[in-house]
Amino acid sequence: MGDSGANAEVNVRSSSYWIVRATGECDRCGAEMRLLALALPPDHQSLEPDWNIEADEFVACDWETAEWSAFLFYVKYLPEAVRRRLQAVSKGYRFAFSRRTQGSYWANHCAACGALIEDHDLFCEPDGAFLPTMAARAAAVTLEHIDEALQAGAMGYAYDPQFLGSMLGS
Repeated sequence: MGDSGANAEVNVRSSSYWIVRATGECDRCGAEMRLLALALPPDHQSLEPDWNIEADEFVACDWETAEWSAFLFYVKYLPEAVRRRLQAVSKGYRFAFSRRTQGSYWANHCAACGALIEDHDLFCEPDGAFLPTMAARAAAVTLEHIDEALQAGAMGYAYDPQFLGSMLGS
């Protein structure tokens, strides 16, 4: 199970979401694997903190409505129903500690060797599974629309992904 579980960590919310599927190759053992991600449609909301210049700190936060779709990554909190749905699709998507980030988050794992597949490699590196640089590679990504509300806590947020924007409804 295990994430921080605190609703206080919720920083994105939406009336629906997508489970995004791609395939990739494990860097450790070379096995082909199924990868999952969460994406939000336009009109989702994110919690935006305000910076207090005088106090040199973040203060009150406001919910802002986005005009674009977005991927979530480095997800630290998911509601139980969403966890169950994702793990039914892939047992390799689970909460785990990353030595690279020195923190825990919901991550993909190789089914063959169990290696944690870092979100940075999937979402931030060109040609990562969820950051394709060619339309043909993006076309291999599949989406399942889930018409249920989602509240999550994510440290990573990639808005209007190249090539995938039209697939996600942007």
